[in-house]
Amino acid sequence: MSLSSSPTLDHAPSHTPTSSEASSVTPPVTPPRKGDLGYTLVNNVGGLRAFLDVLIKHMNIPPKLYSKAHSLPGVKTTDTRSNSRPEVLFETASPPPSRLFDLSKSTPELYVDAEGISLSRSGELSILIVHLETDVFSHTFLVHVHVLGHTTFRTKDSSGVHSLKTLFEDNRVAKVLFDCRMDSDAIFGQYGVLLAAVIDLQLMCLASRGGGGLRLPGLGDCLLQDLKLSREEQEWVNQAKARGQALWRPRCGGSMQRFNDNPLHEDIVNYCVVDAAYLPQLFKAYNEALGNRVSLLAVDHLWGNEHLDCTESGVFSWECRILQLSKMRAEHALDPHFRGGTSYNSWSNYYNPYDDDYY
Repeated sequence: MSLSSSPTLDHAPSHTPTSSEASSVTPPVTPPRKGDLGYTLVNNVGGLRAFLDVLIKHMNIPPKLYSKAHSLPGVKTTDTRSNSRPEVLFETASPPPSRLFDLSKSTPELYVDAEGISLSRSGELSILIVHLETDVFSHTFLVHVHVLGHTTFRTKDSSGVHSLKTLFEDNRVAKVLFDCRMDSDAIFGQYGVLLAAVIDLQLMCLASRGGGGLRLPGLGDCLLQDLKLSREEQEWVNQAKARGQALWRPRCGGSMQRFNDNPLHEDIVNYCVVDAAYLPQLFKAYNEALGNRVSLLAVDHLWGNEHLDCTESGVFSWECRILQLSKMRAEHALDPHFRGGTSYNSWSNYYNPYDDDYY
């Protein structure tokens, strides 16, 4: 297994790139074959705009009927290295319509991960990994937030309509993350962007296993245990994770500052790509185990009715619980007292499966 790099995108800027931009400017993206882990580094404004154009070109975004994502009209953002939190003003949402989606395709297309230094509201968000998976396009983008700063979320696509901020806060666009708690805390705490329509893959993993197990599963274990990877892929995943951790994990002799290197070390790139590129396969595997009930329509139903009863007709609904707790996890970022989630599984036999305190 190898990574295929295509460091720039459609509509790249026409000017001659500087040395700092060189790693993000190349010929247009060619959709890689399924199974190839194609990636693109995004570390300048021109590349960021081209990246957004690719997302909008390939994503199936419903008409803008309604947006119930938290409105942040008065956000006072701070420098990404500041420990202070943005001040947020909330508007009262209008009553939601009965349906937000009218799609024949109900599988999420956007998969997100984040890396950084002590990733949290008080740490630093260094790299945003965005994987786009459609029927005809599969590609991973590494957005170097340390280099781009606030332009990461403020820059709009060529139409002047969409940005990462609008996409992340749009409850019509489902985002799949594996344990979204600290990612959401960092993105909101440092940039005032609150993730909406989140599907937490870690919760889907728990549900597919019947909710058991004392501790929450890690992404690395899930990749190796729950996907039918070839021996070559398993070895490559193990190697990519190990080599990356050797660079950034302090107890392995590394430093988290490696996430801020520009250009990024190849082993850091591989580590990041592995974390996101396999998320669609994990989603498919867990969703099949759950009867394919976690869909865009299910996300729509939850965001249209925040007070759903997960015991409809006396039968516990895993998909309802998954989405409710995904929303709760993403919105921990709003809690001024949140300092990180536990590694214990509140769905195990040791805890009450209806107890939210551990999330």
